[in-house]
Amino acid sequence: MRFKASVWGTALLCLGTACESQPRKNAFDQGPDQVKPLPKTSAAPEPEGPPDFEIDSIGAKVGFERAMTDTSEGLEKLRADLVKQKAHVDGKDIAVRVDRQAKRPWVVTYLSELFKAGAGSVKLKTDTREGYPTELQFLSQAQASGAAKCSAVGMILDDRSTAVWKLSGGTASRRQKGMAGPDLSMTGETLERVGKQCKESNLFFVSGAESVEWGLIYDLAASSQRLEKFRFERIVLLDAVPTPGHKIAL
Repeated sequence: MRFKASVWGTALLCLGTACESQPRKNAFDQGPDQVKPLPKTSAAPEPEGPPDFEIDSIGAKVGFERAMTDTSEGLEKLRADLVKQKAHVDGKDIAVRVDRQAKRPWVVTYLSELFKAGAGSVKLKTDTREGYPTELQFLSQAQASGAAKCSAVGMILDDRSTAVWKLSGGTASRRQKGMAGPDLSMTGETLERVGKQCKESNLFFVSGAESVEWGLIYDLAASSQRLEKFRFERIVLLDAVPTPGHKIAL
C-alpha cells in the first residue's frame, strides 16, 4: 500500500513540474540516419539596367562576361553576349571603357560587333593626355565605306613616330617621335593641312602598327579635336594595319 502511494505521489509530482528533469525531444531531430534539410536561401537578384561594356588589358567584357576575341570561340561568345543584352544594345548609344594597354584588334572587333548588333552609336572612353577629350565617338570601317578619297589617314608607327596621308594614297608625311612619345603637335600641323584640302570629308581614319597599344592610337584620334584650323567631326578605326602612303580600300 505504501508502494502504491509512493508511485502515485511521484506521478503527481511529475505532472505538476512537467517533468523538467527529463530531456525534451527536438522536433527537428529526425534521427542519426536522417539528412536534415538545409535552410532555403533566396536567389541573388538579377542586375538591373545596362551592363558595363569594357575592354581591359586582358580582353573584351560585356557586364561580367569575358570574351577572348582572338579566337573564333571567343568571337562567337562576344556575339552571344551582345545578343543577350539586345535590349541594351539595339538602337542605343553605347559607351565602351577601353584600357590603354588593350590591343588594337580587340577594339576593332568590339566596335564592329556592337554596330552589327544594332548599336546606334559608340563612344570609346580612354585615359589620355591632359587637355585631350577622354571619350570620342568612333565609326567602324564598314560605316565609312563611302568616304571621300581625300580623307585623312593617320597612324602610329612601330618606333612611335607618326604618318599622315590621304585615303587615296600618296606620299605620307612622317613626324619623328618626341621626348615623351609620338609628337602629336607636329602631327597636328600635317593633319590640318590634309583636312583643309578635303572639303568633301570631315572623317579621320586612324590606326597603329601591330606593336602599338590602344592608348597611343586613342591619343592620335583625340589630338584631332585640338586642332585650331580644322576640326575632324568623326573618327574611323581601320580594320587592318595600313601601309603608310598606300591606298586604303574600304
